[in-house]
Amino acid sequence: MLQSLQDEREAKKLLNFSVKIAKSMLSYGAEVYRVEDTVNRIYKSFDNIKAANSLVTYNFVIVSFIYNDNTYTAMRRVVLGDRDLEKIALLNDISRKMVMGGCTLDYAFKKMREIKAKKRYPAYIVISALMMSAPFFAIMFGGTFKDSLYAILIMAVQAIFINFTAKYKVTAFVSNFLGAFITTLLVMVVSKVLFIYNPFSIIIVSLMPLVPGVQVTNAVRDFMAGDYLSGMIGIQAAIFVSTAIALGVVMGLKLV
Repeated sequence: MLQSLQDEREAKKLLNFSVKIAKSMLSYGAEVYRVEDTVNRIYKSFDNIKAANSLVTYNFVIVSFIYNDNTYTAMRRVVLGDRDLEKIALLNDISRKMVMGGCTLDYAFKKMREIKAKKRYPAYIVISALMMSAPFFAIMFGGTFKDSLYAILIMAVQAIFINFTAKYKVTAFVSNFLGAFITTLLVMVVSKVLFIYNPFSIIIVSLMPLVPGVQVTNAVRDFMAGDYLSGMIGIQAAIFVSTAIALGVVMGLKLV
């Protein structure tokens, strides 16, 4: 069941909501085409607006529509934050409920504020989960059972470092370079003191949380959706981050 805007105040509220939800989804790591699809679904749930459009890149969001022969447009600058797939799914679900007629603007604003306030997993759970994954990756990449035990400790260091950089919002290049450098140096120093059959398997394990896999996946999906500009930007950003990781590993190996 379609909704209708009653006056100019509601039109401005719709504009404000649509640009905010687009900005939030993008900052949480959503693909560009998914953000645009969400905004378009929101606009389609209203039967008295025309020429609804959205333009999304990884740096900004522009939304626009016509109501009562007046054009309403809003733009927001986007700063990418910590990825949160759960919040992306919850925000995307709001647009689907609006299309089905089960979600008013006021209710949508309320749900968006609740999702924004929703707390992430505590740091100790994230660190524990990464540590649990470490031994399996170590064996998969050619390490022994003993190496997998060392991998748990190295991953703990990496996880704590990632949590620290996220807390203080260190730039991606610097955090990935330092993360790769510190763990590589630590693995090589430990291998000089204690016997490690395959130290490179542990180094690879420590790099797994740094690899921009989600970013590459999003860029490929944007390419497939026909958004070549956003796809190219995403690939270039992933290459930039990968270069930082590679430089950190090389520097760590050179010093030992």
